[in-house]
Order: sequence, then C-alpha cells, then structure tokens
Amino acid sequence: LNSIYEKRRQLVWQLATKLNCTFSKEASGLFVWAKAPEGVTSEAFIDTLLIEKSVFITPGIIFGTQGEGYVRFSLCASEVDIEEAIARV
Repeated sequence: LNSIYEKRRQLVWQLATKLNCTFSKEASGLFVWAKAPEGVTSEAFIDTLLIEKSVFITPGIIFGTQGEGYVRFSLCASEVDIEEAIARV
C-alpha cells in the first residue's frame, strides 16, 4: 500500500509542478498541500482549472482562513486519474 501511495505522490508532485504550485517533499500523509501560484486566490485558481481543464483540486480556504493561498491534492485518486489530470494540464 505504501508503494501505491508513493507512486501517486510522485504523480501529484508532477501535476503540482505543471500548475506552478510549490510544495514540500518532506510532508507525509494522504494529501499534498501546495502553495497556489502567486497573485491568485485558491478559489480563483481551482475555478479556472476546473472550467478550462476539467480538473478539480480542493481550495485550501474551505479548511479555514489559514488555508487561503493553498490547494490540497488527494492521494486517494487513482494513478490513472492523476495521469489524466497531468495530461489535461
């Protein structure tokens, strides 16, 4: 199970990098938290991504005001789904 999540984490890092998000490779867990690109709110960022690329990631603001400017990627998505999101971006 650890190897499955590690592969997904690697793919999410690729996706986050393509989206110009910054993140720590030291973090662990079932989510990857990333800083949204400079100059855009987390909601505006994910709205644009959803509308233009049909990809949804969670805006950090829904977790409270400290989450503004961040997005959360889930490692519960399958490798196929993450690869599809990478391709769409």
